[in-house]
Amino acid sequence: MYARPVRATRIPGVHCRPMTKRRQDPHTTQRLRIPVGDLSRPGARLVVIHGESLGLCVELIDKPVTIGRAPGCEMHIDHRSVSRMHCTVWSEAGQFHVRDLGSTNKTLVNEHAVDKSELKDGDNIAVGEIVLKFLRRESLEDRYHQAMVELATVDTLTQLPNRRVWRESLERAVLQAQTGVGLSLAFIDLDHFKRINDDLGHLAGDEVLKAVAAVIRNSLLSGFAAGRLGGEEFAVILPLSLRQAADYAELLRGAVEHLSVELPTGPRKITTSVGVVQWQPGMQTTADFMRAADAELFRAKAAGRNRVCVRALS
Repeated sequence: MYARPVRATRIPGVHCRPMTKRRQDPHTTQRLRIPVGDLSRPGARLVVIHGESLGLCVELIDKPVTIGRAPGCEMHIDHRSVSRMHCTVWSEAGQFHVRDLGSTNKTLVNEHAVDKSELKDGDNIAVGEIVLKFLRRESLEDRYHQAMVELATVDTLTQLPNRRVWRESLERAVLQAQTGVGLSLAFIDLDHFKRINDDLGHLAGDEVLKAVAAVIRNSLLSGFAAGRLGGEEFAVILPLSLRQAADYAELLRGAVEHLSVELPTGPRKITTSVGVVQWQPGMQTTADFMRAADAELFRAKAAGRNRVCVRALS
């Protein structure tokens, strides 16, 4: 019924490898070989390093990328200082360029306003109050920024986006939904999680959270966005109709129920309660959307746990 899941991957950092020897003297300083990326490769990326949508990353491969506030932009940044169609970045003969599209606040490269400019590895591009970094793929600075982005945007325990980043994804999804794209939201909470922490300690609780997060990551399809909201609560943004979202939630609930987590006292079965709602044009804010999903989650808990409760909003 569903397409093959897209597995999440960890953002790589900078790796240093020692030169191999048959014998290594522990008193001798170890030589390091730092791999340098191939800057002749055409790939590059843009990463938001300051302002709204911090950590947002878009790959630059073979198609132009338009940056702006309009929902249709390949790099959508919803901030009042950014024009609807602010600038575009594209590759040509192995080089990358940026062109301003008549923006109100201009496009700045390394603090200089430009109409068109060639981009060099590490250049800063300012669009209004937002600053992006242009990085050639696999350069050392690219790897460094990937590691910094991960620290700022990823929940280190579960390797899912943290609450702030996930909330920004929800804001962007709602903008798309206002153009008629179907959108649903699932809130997921572990049942009786406090008992695990109280009986076995927080390290055991951490193992349970990591195991459930792995199930969630492996369930994601293209366009889905999961995050850890805090504690034992997770959420998934679903570009689906309510019925499709309910089917997905039931499959996810069942996958967790069949999970067996090895803890100091032996294998432990885990269950979850899930609340699912659908976005409607009459909704005012993403906070209202989240409250509605939370209400369905509470209803699932009250009805006995280990179940999915669904409600269409009107």
